Amino acid sequence: MSKYRPERIWPRLVPKGSVMVSVYGPTSEQAYGILSDVSEGGASFVAGVLFETTSRVLLRIGFNPEEPFSTPAEIVWTRDESDAKHKSNYVHGVRFRIEDPEQRERLRAILMSPEFARPIVPGAPREVPGFSEVVRDLSDELVELGDRIQNES
Repeated sequence: MSKYRPERIWPRLVPKGSVMVSVYGPTSEQAYGILSDVSEGGASFVAGVLFETTSRVLLRIGFNPEEPFSTPAEIVWTRDESDAKHKSNYVHGVRFRIEDPEQRERLRAILMSPEFARPIVPGAPREVPGFSEVVRDLSDELVELGDRIQNES
């Protein structure tokens, strides 16, 4: 099963550039990481510290480094992707615990910016503006070419 499940309530978006995340854990641990993807409901990030599933954390996401987006969150899953090159490399999935409607609207506005895009999923059809018209035109030209070749034979 793909990690980009179609049954998600909110679509996952990926940042077009690096977005830093500061994570403050329940027992005063602190980590820095990189945002992998984000939606209105949560996010995933990579960090060098492992946070336990179900723990509550405070995230400061640097969408705008001068004014980070802060929100409480709950760790809903973790995955250890450490290897010889990256000795401490943990991926975490969090569910945002946003209670303030203004904060939710701020997040929506951030996610609607051109700084984010839908992830490219291998094997999934991609929507490209104007692509269907190009395919239709090409198909028509190929039919005409086939007719001309058949008539010349």
